[in-house]
Formats: sequence, C-alpha cells, structure tokens
Amino acid sequence: MFISYFWAFSNIQGLEKYVMTKLSSRVFASVPDDVEVDKQLSEKISLIQQFIRPENLDIKPAFQNETSWLVS
Repeated sequence: MFISYFWAFSNIQGLEKYVMTKLSSRVFASVPDDVEVDKQLSEKISLIQQFIRPENLDIKPAFQNETSWLVS
C-alpha cells in the first residue's frame, strides 16, 4: 500500500512539473503594462535607498547589515 501511494504521489508531482513547465509562459506572463509599472517601481525604490539608511529607521547597530540593506 505504501509503495503504491508513493508511486502515485511521485507520478502526480512529475505530471504537475511537466504541465507547469509547459504553461509557465502563459500562467506567469507579463503584459507590457506590468513590465513598465515594475520598471517605474524599481526606479522609485532605488531612489529611496539612496537617502534612507537603517539609522533613519531606528534599526539597532547590531542589526544593521549593509548587504541585507542593499538587497532589500
């Protein structure tokens, strides 16, 4: 019983992966408007990161990590 359940579960996962691989471009497609909005948002975030520092947000020095700050 356990082996047949495991076999079925593995096959379902494989089928799901195959279907999502084939459909991903349609399911997660970006329309031109979304791409433009994402670009504008990214530019705004970049501008904000230039003048807001962890000190401005009352983040304790022990938790200030420049690498994390740049990634966020």
